[in-house]
Amino acid sequence: MPSARELVKKFSDLKTLPHVAIKVTQMINSESTTMQNFEEVIKLDPILVMRLLKLVNSPFFGLANKVDSISKAVVFIGMKNLRNLVAVEALRDLFNSREDGENFSRRNLWMHSATVAILTQMISKRIFGMEDENIFLAGIIHDIGLIVEDQLVGDLLRKACALTVSTQKPLIETENELIETNHCKVGSLLCSEWNLPEEVLGAIRFHHSFDKENSIPSVISILQIAEYIAEKMKYGALSGYVSPLPVYLVPHVKERMTDYKILLKTLPDEMAKAKDLYESPED
Repeated sequence: MPSARELVKKFSDLKTLPHVAIKVTQMINSESTTMQNFEEVIKLDPILVMRLLKLVNSPFFGLANKVDSISKAVVFIGMKNLRNLVAVEALRDLFNSREDGENFSRRNLWMHSATVAILTQMISKRIFGMEDENIFLAGIIHDIGLIVEDQLVGDLLRKACALTVSTQKPLIETENELIETNHCKVGSLLCSEWNLPEEVLGAIRFHHSFDKENSIPSVISILQIAEYIAEKMKYGALSGYVSPLPVYLVPHVKERMTDYKILLKTLPDEMAKAKDLYESPED
């Protein structure tokens, strides 16, 4: 059975992700990168330019003035937000290919990832008063390892998903049993090649490590809360399974339960505003 590193290498060799998206993601963390550098790279993909400008001008960002160039987009929303949009566009097609299964489908996984990303932003801002673009990125990309597994060992992944639903074991346990690795390891290895921030890599790697305590707030603790809420609201990656809320987060959620209930009432409006962000090409 291939290791997590071997799966990532095979996936990367398939050149499944657009070169432009990978390049932009890597450029974000370089202090020498200028807006002109971004524009020169992104304009090589006209479809990406069109989609990004549509998203920047959508209700999700609520900008007062129309943005009609990549350089203006960077000024208005910042380089990290631009990176997040590019990541969304790069992943969108991956999540919509391949046939659906009984417990797992890429389409459901895309809706799960988009819902988690929106919830991470809402929780970050409204519960903790934080502004951190890395939290959204962690939300949209946290399950990318499932795409790698589906692409390369899809039959085994579907067996692991079915076993998780039937036994209610954590998915990473059934993955480890049948695939001998799991999507958290695979996803963090893949994203490390894109030079993503360490806190994002850590969130991807450990978001299903429920016995590990993390600081509150942090990217990983917010991601775990968002994923639990999304799954309870039936926006789960798997049909018929809800990951448990880590024990260390239970007192916090109980203490702020009123705030979380208010947040959930506004989630449909936030999802509607973000429709252009998560809507798939097939919709």
